[in-house]
Amino acid sequence: METQQQTLLQDSNNNLNKGNNDTVMNTQQQQPLLGPEGGIPLDSGRGITAKEEKEKGILRFEVITNDSSSKNLEYLMNLKNVFSKQLPKMPREYIVRLMFDRFHHSLLIIKNNNVIGGICFRPFPQQGFIEIAFCAITSSEQVKGYGSFLMTHLKEHNRKVGIYHFLTFADNFAIEYFQKQGFTHEITLAKEKWKGFIQEYDGGSLMECVVHPNVTYLEIPTMVKAQRNALNQKIRTISTSHLVYSGLQCFNSGDQRVPIEKIPGILEAGWINNGLDQQQINSLQQQLAVVLQSIKNHDDAWPFLQPVSVEEVPSYYTIVKDPVDLQMISDRLATGKYYITKNIFLADLKRMCNNCREFNGENSTYYDNADRLEKYCKNLVNNLKI
Repeated sequence: METQQQTLLQDSNNNLNKGNNDTVMNTQQQQPLLGPEGGIPLDSGRGITAKEEKEKGILRFEVITNDSSSKNLEYLMNLKNVFSKQLPKMPREYIVRLMFDRFHHSLLIIKNNNVIGGICFRPFPQQGFIEIAFCAITSSEQVKGYGSFLMTHLKEHNRKVGIYHFLTFADNFAIEYFQKQGFTHEITLAKEKWKGFIQEYDGGSLMECVVHPNVTYLEIPTMVKAQRNALNQKIRTISTSHLVYSGLQCFNSGDQRVPIEKIPGILEAGWINNGLDQQQINSLQQQLAVVLQSIKNHDDAWPFLQPVSVEEVPSYYTIVKDPVDLQMISDRLATGKYYITKNIFLADLKRMCNNCREFNGENSTYYDNADRLEKYCKNLVNNLKI
């Protein structure tokens, strides 16, 4: 059996050395050091698809180690070829040494009896963790959610044997993948448990995932789907989204504002008026009038007292699409209806100053005027007692 194993390993190494065209992907296909799907965003829907393929017998998962059986040796060689091709930065001899080491285990994902990817890991039962060495999916089967499903099976496998901490060194390209699988840079396992036991990689970041002993990870997609359906059913029992009200007609008669509580459906939806009543609005208007006069008297207000003249600055309104000046603010305040909160009043003042800065640019007198005046306006408005 040892002779058979050596022969199979030699054949495999010979295949790897046939040439770059057979074993190394081109630049567009190369994958990072770790991570089966290269950090490509994963979504929850694809996990369900992979699960359905498993239920139909298209996919299956096996955890094996080098027990010298011909079946497992063949599986390991097929997985080694995937790792060698998808992880070109990792020395092939190192991949072979770890994969065929009897202390390392490999979780295979097998599709239609072909190994399409897997995770090589070493369990440290007495220390309470596993170290993930390699993780990859063959390029033709990526972006299908297999990477997430593979990691889910690894969590479930180790949860059942009582190992709840996963450690790995991930390079910058793989960090996003592992983060999506629940890994973080915060290591909760005591340092004396893992220090000296795992292989450290230059340029890699140590990451950890903690598995909860009472969570059945393979059932999470089904559980989330059931929760979502239950929530949607509850929402439908209280929702009034099917009710359609007629449009507002008040604007046809020239009204510019309608009280929120007068909009059909607002009160029925549970809206509560937390705004100012009319008496408070009147008091606010009086205070704003005093504030506005103080602003006009400020030394930096002179560029903003009147609208910008088109004759003097022809390009102004081409650049500034929402012009505001102190005269416009005075006119709006005089209506008694526009500034019903101090935040609306302050927003116009800030827009006025932003317009000035946008048009004139830094290192100009007008830019400095706008900065100083805006600071003054904020201080006045924020100190209002309403």
